[in-house]
Amino acid sequence: MKVLFSILLFFQISILVAQRPGGGRGGNFNQNQNTGTRVVQKFESQKFAGILEYDSKKTLKKLKLKKSDSVASFVISEIDKYNQQVKQIGIDNKDLFEGLDIVVNQNMETARSSQNRELMRETMGIVREKLNPIREALRSKEEILNNNLSTYLSEEQQEKWLKYQKDEKDKIMPKRRNGNDARNRPDNYNQNRRRRG
Repeated sequence: MKVLFSILLFFQISILVAQRPGGGRGGNFNQNQNTGTRVVQKFESQKFAGILEYDSKKTLKKLKLKKSDSVASFVISEIDKYNQQVKQIGIDNKDLFEGLDIVVNQNMETARSSQNRELMRETMGIVREKLNPIREALRSKEEILNNNLSTYLSEEQQEKWLKYQKDEKDKIMPKRRNGNDARNRPDNYNQNRRRRG
């Protein structure tokens, strides 16, 4: 009888421990407090497409040009012309951007709650398909701007301009998670590791 009672007690305790949050380990049961709440960025299709206007004053400062320089007026006019073209692309595609923002943010929320990675892959595939023509148009405008600026800028100034341009693009692009983060690994990563070793 004592043996039967102790076996039942053992199973009862093991069931209770297995069902506790945190896998039966002690400590705080609220995982959000342990890991911190993760801030989720809203998807902004204009930024994803690369819609970016350059600040001519900041550009002059980066290139170490004074407004009184003859090159400075040319640089300002080229940047202003580029900004107008980019602004027009943004206006022409305003409805597309708004629609994509709504759809992608809803799908991200649904995919996050249901842990459906395939939905996110499909959604991002559609986004790339819709935004590629806009990206190509922006790339060609940017190439024209860079070619026009290269005719008047010295080699050193051109390098500074390209570095400034890259930094500005990096600011608007969504941040990628750390490469060592387990969420960036393929679904079968651990299975492959077990097979090898």
